[in-house]
Amino acid sequence: MQGFLALCIVFHHCAQKVLFDSWGRDFSPSGLEIMALIGFVFVGYFFFCSGYGLYQSCKRKQGYLDGFLRRRVLPLSLIYFVCNTFYLLGRLAMGETFGTLRLACLLCGLELANPNSWFVITLPIMYLLFYVSKKGCSDEALVTRRLFVATGAYILMGVVATVAFPSNGHYGVFLGRWWYNSVILFPLGYLFGRKEPEAWAWMRKGYRKQAACSVALFIGSFLLSLVFGVFFFVGPIAMALEGLSTVFFTWSLLLFSLRGRVTSRLLSFYGSLTLELYLMHGFFVNLFHRPFYDRGTDILTISNPSVYILLVLLCGTAFALLFARLTRRLLGRKASLRQESPRS
Repeated sequence: MQGFLALCIVFHHCAQKVLFDSWGRDFSPSGLEIMALIGFVFVGYFFFCSGYGLYQSCKRKQGYLDGFLRRRVLPLSLIYFVCNTFYLLGRLAMGETFGTLRLACLLCGLELANPNSWFVITLPIMYLLFYVSKKGCSDEALVTRRLFVATGAYILMGVVATVAFPSNGHYGVFLGRWWYNSVILFPLGYLFGRKEPEAWAWMRKGYRKQAACSVALFIGSFLLSLVFGVFFFVGPIAMALEGLSTVFFTWSLLLFSLRGRVTSRLLSFYGSLTLELYLMHGFFVNLFHRPFYDRGTDILTISNPSVYILLVLLCGTAFALLFARLTRRLLGRKASLRQESPRS
């Protein structure tokens, strides 16, 4: 499932590029419109698996919190700065120019040279919130409540940030609804880990009704989020509806896992490379379609959407493998987004 959703995220970013490049021109429907707007629900599943995986790890491993910040938070933080530096060098090599102040912001990470790398800032923050909630507390119900409150405070900060600091077209840290609209799945994943046997039993008991409700609620909340986010520009309401649609989407996937089972070497391969692919493919999303980031002009535009997506995936995969090897050497271990997934 994680491998499949990683590919969906690549497709989502390609669709965004094609759609928004065509917007305002001689626009004609291409079938990519929904994929361009739905990427946050895919990311939400990874947050869910992260929260679930943390609970399972704490449950099974004695002293799991010992050295937790060094093992889990520090590697992702280092990966962010390594990735950001590589992207900045790549963008400079392709002819982009930056003023002194903006270049300083890019170098120190206050602006994202790779807009997709927001995830490796948000995930360590969620790990920190978990660590603070769990440290010295053996009451799992209390830990879960603390984690929900801390995540809620993070989301509230996002509402304030998106209202107080309108986007200027650059990708500043914490600016943008995607930083906040799916993180509620992290504490929900932890809660699911706590209540896993009861949760599976509940879903089996009313499977057909739940399957119909989860899909209907997902579609309804997603469409409403488009109404408030795309047409009325009411950011806080749109963000709340996006969070709900992410919850319903993940609920649908869990229900699907009760009846459907898919095995694929290709998806398993991408499931082991999710973080690296997520971080590396964005450069080619911009390289192969106009414009190239803030350069204002294209470098190599591939007009056929199918060929464009295929080339992005092939180049992104190749660079993901190189980046995985590099991070293994730098960190002495493979830092991967892959988390233990709920099993039915």
